[in-house]
Amino acid sequence: MDERSRVLSATVLGAVAGGVWGWLYLTEHGRRFRSQIDPKLDNFVRELHNVRGTVEKARSAANESFRSLNEIAGGTPSDRWSA
Repeated sequence: MDERSRVLSATVLGAVAGGVWGWLYLTEHGRRFRSQIDPKLDNFVRELHNVRGTVEKARSAANESFRSLNEIAGGTPSDRWSA
């Protein structure tokens, strides 16, 4: 992609983003749409935080299990199963 295409793409993307922003914040229909979607977005963000916490807990449990298996096996897997 040459420089001219990137500039054109960025210009079009900026114009679309500006149009959407203007519609959402400067028109009555946009205000109503925002009032309907705001609670749903808040719930979505809250769920993402919950999922992130769950993934971190699962990762921690997996790491702890791996450490325990290494202690039982008497070293790291590369020590035990290396050729």
